[in-house]
Amino acid sequence: MNRICKEYMIEVKALFPIKRKPEREYIRKIASDIEGFCEDAKVTNKEELYEKYGNPSDVVNSYLRCVDIEYISKQIRTTRIVKTVLSVLLVLATIATSAFCVYLYSEYYSRKKQEVVVSNDIVGEYN
Repeated sequence: MNRICKEYMIEVKALFPIKRKPEREYIRKIASDIEGFCEDAKVTNKEELYEKYGNPSDVVNSYLRCVDIEYISKQIRTTRIVKTVLSVLLVLATIATSAFCVYLYSEYYSRKKQEVVVSNDIVGEYN
């Protein structure tokens, strides 16, 4: 696949709101069709692809028109929930790690302080 066709496919992929198995299969079919067209027609610019397939938004819109709107909305909701849960878990892990680091530092500092006191006591006994 030449550079122009790859750029066109990157634009198409970027516009999909979700990328589950049906969407990936659709993208694969379109990519193979575009690759064949690019090889046969020796495409030299994106305008040729725009004339044949339309803008990337047109490609995505044609797919979305064929898909049930309930499926899309459910997948978007699920994706939003998963992202929210992962974000919360990431924030909690960051807070827990920070608290643990503060605890370890305070523990280190108090033990170091005890070592200084103990070493001063030992030195005092020998004098």
